[in-house]
Amino acid sequence: MVILRHVPLLFVAICASLPFVVADGQYRSRPDLSPPKLNITVAAPNANGSEYVFLAPYGSALQQPGAYIYRKNGDLVWSGIGYYAGFVGNFHPTTYNGEPVLQAFEGTIDSSHGEGWGYQVLLNEHYEPVATAKAANHRVPSLHEFNVIAGKTALVEVYTPTPWNLSAYGGNASQQWIGDGYFQEFDIATGDLVFEWNALDHINPKDSLIHLASSTANTGLTSATSWDFIHINSVDKSPTQGHYLVSSRHLSTIFKINGTDGRIIWRLGGSNSTFTPSPPFSFGFQHHARWHYQSPTTEIISFFDNSNDGAGQVYNNVSRALVVALDLPTQKATVVRTATAPYGISAASQGNAQLLADGRIFVNWGAAGAVTEFDAADRVAYHAWIEGEASMSYRGFVGNWTGRPKEEPAIVAYYQSAGSRLRVYVSWNGDTETVGWRFYALGSSGNNGSDTRSLGAVERSSFETVLVDWVALV
Repeated sequence: MVILRHVPLLFVAICASLPFVVADGQYRSRPDLSPPKLNITVAAPNANGSEYVFLAPYGSALQQPGAYIYRKNGDLVWSGIGYYAGFVGNFHPTTYNGEPVLQAFEGTIDSSHGEGWGYQVLLNEHYEPVATAKAANHRVPSLHEFNVIAGKTALVEVYTPTPWNLSAYGGNASQQWIGDGYFQEFDIATGDLVFEWNALDHINPKDSLIHLASSTANTGLTSATSWDFIHINSVDKSPTQGHYLVSSRHLSTIFKINGTDGRIIWRLGGSNSTFTPSPPFSFGFQHHARWHYQSPTTEIISFFDNSNDGAGQVYNNVSRALVVALDLPTQKATVVRTATAPYGISAASQGNAQLLADGRIFVNWGAAGAVTEFDAADRVAYHAWIEGEASMSYRGFVGNWTGRPKEEPAIVAYYQSAGSRLRVYVSWNGDTETVGWRFYALGSSGNNGSDTRSLGAVERSSFETVLVDWVALV
């Protein structure tokens, strides 16, 4: 078998072909892979193009949660099984040292708080590790954020259980633990700290919408049940000002933080908002705040508005992506774009909104286990569900990627009985360049004999391609 647009040759050894056995596996050539499936309800116009979907699905119904690349038609491009371990989240392409890479969090998850502990691993186009990013000052990053800045540094969020006097917030003598929210910027290559900020130095916990002992996860009695009063879930950095944009789920507030002294420059949302919504709008328990424009008088940001905390606090019945313009002189906030969830989706946790250069918005609906692409007029252009009960992905993205795996293609040949047609299955996990396959057969004399013959060529049809040809010799 030869790979079109590649030089190496692979052959089917007919004498070693396997009898056909029916099983539940998705792929004959890779029976070890069992990726989550996508249920496409609104097909994309160019579903088989070079723009891929990047997800890290998880949930009890999934056999192999982890990092995955899909075509928009649901066809698998790459399974990250064996490349990332543990809980995997925030998986997507980025740029590091001028080269395209994949990034993902791997570690453990504290499902009661929605926090985690681990680090980020960057893979190159060959799916080889090129960096393992770890926070400074002996801190262990949580799963929410890893935002590569200018291809060199990274922003991470750190959940830090901290002993604290909670009597001012209704705590008794036994309640002495609070979950402080840190974020850091550090150099990925060296680990050197650029900037660190923590919430307790700047924010009064009384502003939290999640009160002390409001759930068994927030009793404050132990480190494991620390009161998660702020719950930072995203951090961005201004390329022109050097300030930081921080989203707090449990305050329903987005903060602009001074990149020099850490003071709060402004707040959007929550109980002490700097801005007046004009016309009125509300949001809450949001994720993934990002800057898109800044001038001395105007700033434009996007974020994913959950509007639901999963425990009865609801701002809007349906989740959405928002783009908001902030008028600094008048301190007014105006919604300039809204991408509202189809099917009445309300995501009680997780989620993100990705603004694309051509005006599209790609939204991952977090705990609802779905993704939607909106066109520049905010109309639904693509929608897919992650199959499996309670399956979800913390974040989801679209983007371009060129994969050139070092692992060899997987090939297997089956026959049903002597004289039956031979079925040859081939796949190449993570490869994005192969457009077709040429198949060759070897007889018992090996590849130096005269009985090497062509079985034909087949256009690559999906993750796995099958050739049904030639009568088996056995």
